[in-house]
Parts: sequence; C-alpha cells; structure tokens
Amino acid sequence: MAVGRQTLSQSVSAAVLERIRTGEFAPGDRLPTEKVLMQEYGVGRNSVREAVQALVTLRIVEVRPGRGATVIGIEPEDALDAEMVSVLLKEEAVEDLYAFRRLLEVEIAAGAAEKATTKDIEEIEHRLRAFQLAFTEGAPVSRSDDEFHAAIARASHNAVYATMMDAVSGLIANARRLTERVPWATERAAVEHERLFAAIKAHDPVAAADAMRTHLDSAIEAIRIGRSLGAPTFADRSYAPPATAARSRRA
Repeated sequence: MAVGRQTLSQSVSAAVLERIRTGEFAPGDRLPTEKVLMQEYGVGRNSVREAVQALVTLRIVEVRPGRGATVIGIEPEDALDAEMVSVLLKEEAVEDLYAFRRLLEVEIAAGAAEKATTKDIEEIEHRLRAFQLAFTEGAPVSRSDDEFHAAIARASHNAVYATMMDAVSGLIANARRLTERVPWATERAAVEHERLFAAIKAHDPVAAADAMRTHLDSAIEAIRIGRSLGAPTFADRSYAPPATAARSRRA
C-alpha cells in the first residue's frame, strides 16, 4: 500500500478518508496507531501525523489524549464534501478547485450585486472590516477571508450557489495555505475585497463579477508561487471554515 513520494501526507489522508467513507472505520472507531499506518502506507511518522491532522482539520477525525485518533464520521448530507476533500488531498487538484471557484463565485458576486439587501450589505461590510483589521494587525486572515466570501454567497439569495460554496468551504481553507508565504497575497486580497464590496454595494453586477474574477485570478497566481516556494498545503488548523446558508440550516 505504499504511496507516491510527492504528496505523502495527502495520499495517506485520502486513503484513510476512503476507508472511513466505505465503513471500514465507523464513527467512534479508533484509527490504527501511527506505527501501523506507517507500515501500511510505507511513509514516515511525520507524514502520518500530518495526514491525521488534515482529517482533524476537516472535522472527520478527532484526537483525544490517551485514546489516539477517533473517527467522528461523515454525515450523509456531507457526502459531496467528502468526495471533494478526497480529490483535493491530491495537491495537483488545487488549481482545479480555483478554476471551479472562478466559475461559481463570479456568478455569486453578480447575484449578490443584484439581490443583496441592506442587511446583507451590512454583513458583507462587517466581514470586510474584520479582514482588514486582521491584516493591519498582522493576525491570521484566513477565518475572516472565508467569512467574507460566505457572506457574499448568502447575499446572492441563491440556495444552490450557497450550498455549493458550503460544500467546498473546507477545501478552500486548506488550499489557501499555499499562499501564506507569498508576500503580496494578503495585501492584494484586501484591495480586491474592497473593490468587490463597492461593486456589490452599488448593485453593479458587471463590476462585481469583474472584481471577483480578478480576485480569484490573483489567488491562482499566488497559489502557483506558493507551491514553488514550498508552502504547506493544509490551512491554519486552529479553526473550522464558516458555514454558508446550507450548513447554517443544519446546525
């Protein structure tokens, strides 16, 4: 069961995720020990630990002192999320995700510009200012970035758009880690967020679509540079991505 050398931890994460999806490991089951996983997949201890931590980040596994890694499980309504997570764990799929985002979020931005209510606009602005504050203080911006995009998805008042954004929110959070070592990425995102918000507030769908397209093109460029710098794949593990409309309804 040895895996390729280029994406060791991602390959192990994807393989374990598949075993959870097929029911080999049920909710409440403990995963094999680090030593067993190392032997099964032919990888080192660090790769196993990174793989398990990735599944923790995705809220599929939890680690408790004295118990090791325990499966939380995948709810039926999260099946799409699991399938897409399995794909993204292969690092080469990151740009495919952003191509999908470019297709989806450009339409979301246009829809938000057309349909956003005063309350929606206030919420988007609140998330925008949170991102800007984190940036100016040198704090992590990933959470506020996610929340800004989630607020725009809700403002589109399109249940399908919101559901699709919800399905890929965890993948986006993971992929964003590739930009962390790109010096200009966050500063440019702050400028582009402001432009995007202004277009939505002005109820200008053409300008909003253009602003989102430019923003995602910048993200793709940053990801390519981030990968060349050897930036890690998985996102800040201290938080879970925010819910858009669909996940909020399940809560």
